[in-house]
Amino acid sequence: MLQRPHATAEAGLGTTVLGVLGLIVLPIALIGLLLSGGGLVWGIVAGAAALAVLVAYLDPFGR
Repeated sequence: MLQRPHATAEAGLGTTVLGVLGLIVLPIALIGLLLSGGGLVWGIVAGAAALAVLVAYLDPFGR
């Protein structure tokens, strides 16, 4: 009765999906950066994808 409730599986699954999307988008953004010669939008997309992978790796909502 005094134990903490267990974390739901949906929160961890959300960060996993975020990480998978980041792993898909990151190479595309890097190719876009290479082809465009350093476009700002591709840099922002690559940074957001890298951040998504980092959040999924750290998994703040998991156990």
